[in-house]
Amino acid sequence: MRPTYEHIPASPHQSWHLGLRAEPRFGFDWHYHPEYELTLIVAGSGRRYVGDRVADYGPGDLVLLGAETPHTWESEAAGWHEAVTVQFLYDAFGAGFFDRPEFHGVRRLLARSDCGLRFDGADGVPEAMVALSNTTDAARRTLAVLEILVSLARQPAETIATRSLVSDVDAAARDRIDRVIGLVRRDYAERLAIGAAAALVSMSPDAFSRFFRRHTGRTFTDYVNDVRLAEASRRLIESDTPISTIATGCGYPNLSHFNRRFRAQNAMSPRDFRNHFSSAAVRRG
Repeated sequence: MRPTYEHIPASPHQSWHLGLRAEPRFGFDWHYHPEYELTLIVAGSGRRYVGDRVADYGPGDLVLLGAETPHTWESEAAGWHEAVTVQFLYDAFGAGFFDRPEFHGVRRLLARSDCGLRFDGADGVPEAMVALSNTTDAARRTLAVLEILVSLARQPAETIATRSLVSDVDAAARDRIDRVIGLVRRDYAERLAIGAAAALVSMSPDAFSRFFRRHTGRTFTDYVNDVRLAEASRRLIESDTPISTIATGCGYPNLSHFNRRFRAQNAMSPRDFRNHFSSAAVRRG
C-alpha cells in the first residue's frame, strides 16, 4: 500500500508543530511527511506501523521517526487514546542549526531515525513532552523541545524498521497538494467548492478529484470535513466556547449536521467528547 502525503500546517507562533491527540480510536492512516516526528503514547494501546515493521504499543511508547518515513498508529477498538507529537523540519530552528558542533549528538540521532527509533525508559522525556501543552510560551516550548532532543541523543534506542522506506512523491504533485491543503487550512470555515480548488492548481474538477484522491487517499470533500472536525475537536478540548459557536466557526452553520458529522467520525457527540476529555484531564491531574 502506497503511503499518502500529509501536510503539517505551519504555526504563526512557533517554527515546529505540537500535536495533542485525544480520541476514541486512532484509525489506520499510512502516511509520511518531510518533518521529523517524536510521538509519545499517553493512553491506549494498539499496533504501531513504521517502515516494514509492525509492533504492539501501549502507554509510554516513545518513537522518533525520520523525515519521509511512512508510519501510522492503529488503536484497539475499545478505550480512550491519547498521544503527544512533536514535528519539525531539519532547519526549523535555523539553517544549519543542528550542524553546529555542540549539536553533534542530535545530528547523529536524526540521521539514525530514518528507520525509526524506539526509546525505553528515556529519563524525564515523557514528562517533558506532556508538559509542552502546559505553557503557551512558544520560546519556552522550543527550548524544552531542544532539551528533549539533547536528552534522547544520550539515551539507548532500538532501531524499529530493518530498512528505510523513505517515500518519493513528484515535486510538482507535492506543490499542487500543498497549495490545495493551504487553501483548506486557511478557509475551512468558508464554503469550499471543488471547482475553486481545481482552478487553484489549473486542473478540471474531474481531473483534480482523481489527482487529489490518488495522492492523499481521500476525496477532497472528505479532506475538508477532516480538517473542520479536527479543528472543532481542538476547540472543544482547549476552550469553553459554546458548541454551536465552534460548529459555525469550523464551517458547519447547521448544528444538527455538525453533530451528525462529529458523531460519525468520533463515535460520540461533541458534548460527550468534551466531557470525556475533561474527565481524563482531571484523572491525570
